Amino acid sequence: MVSGISNTGDVRFLTYSGTMTAERFITFLKQLLTTVPGTIFVIVDNLPAHAKDAVVAWVQQHEDRLAVFYLPRYSPELNPDEYLNNDLKGQVHDAGLPDTSKTLRSRIQRFMHKLLMLPKHVMSYFLHPKVNYCASG
Repeated sequence: MVSGISNTGDVRFLTYSGTMTAERFITFLKQLLTTVPGTIFVIVDNLPAHAKDAVVAWVQQHEDRLAVFYLPRYSPELNPDEYLNNDLKGQVHDAGLPDTSKTLRSRIQRFMHKLLMLPKHVMSYFLHPKVNYCASG
């Protein structure tokens, strides 16, 4: 799964099977451009797929609406989306470890769809002092 959150409580996500690739990341960025108005600032970690030449070129073609910022290596505490990931992992495992990939995907989707209705909860991911830099517009 790849997800994006805003400091106003918006959530966007894309589930997939396998590993993150440049193509999947571009698909997610396209989804953002079609569903989020205005300029979009995307903060990402240093996963290789995020910085592939194809991604960099695609982002440059859309720089009028999209800016991607890369966090320093080994600094998940600076990424607001990592707080969502920690919450997700806790919720997914509350009912025990999923026994199939279908169960895992179902739990992930259930949690993420629930978050769509809980903007204040999403906004709480921005309360940690390490993500204060992106807490308000």
